[in-house]
Amino acid sequence: MESTYGIVASILGVVGAAAYIQDTYTKKTKPHRIAWFIFLVISVISFASQYALGAQASLFFAGWFICNNVIIFSLSLRKGGGYGGVTKSNILGLGLALLGIVLWVTLTSPLAALICVLIAEIIGVIMIVVKAYRYPESETALMWTLGIVASVFNLAAVGTYEFALVLFPLYLCIANIAIVLAIMLGKRHT
Repeated sequence: MESTYGIVASILGVVGAAAYIQDTYTKKTKPHRIAWFIFLVISVISFASQYALGAQASLFFAGWFICNNVIIFSLSLRKGGGYGGVTKSNILGLGLALLGIVLWVTLTSPLAALICVLIAEIIGVIMIVVKAYRYPESETALMWTLGIVASVFNLAAVGTYEFALVLFPLYLCIANIAIVLAIMLGKRHT
């Protein structure tokens, strides 16, 4: 049954990402370049950490994130295709995220590595939350909304509810909720 949940989570992720990728391709959505770079690097690390911790069915979803992040980050690099450049907050955020990645490389514990990765990823989510609140039209709410549902299915895919295995899917659920709320509040504010 866990495999079915992992596959459903992946399908929801693909559907949401397809909408986001389409909107990014047409430049309706403008991904935060630094945040998506962080997500790309971290998606690879998270996949490796979850695998080392013994995750199985939930790896479908984590594997999809790698593909998704490559596409979105690449599209954000086009002229007028993304948001964010060289600013103090972006440099600080990227530096802190890279510190989390360096800690991952130096730590031998897969759980400690996963926690460092999550801290780094939270920095990227904060960048998107701020951007989504300021410029709600620059995000595709459908992807983040489906991300909430997919994260719930991914939690069900974990099977064994150990802290280390539910940490990443639980974080994804909370992060998606935060971004959807930022978009909604940003629309009310403007």
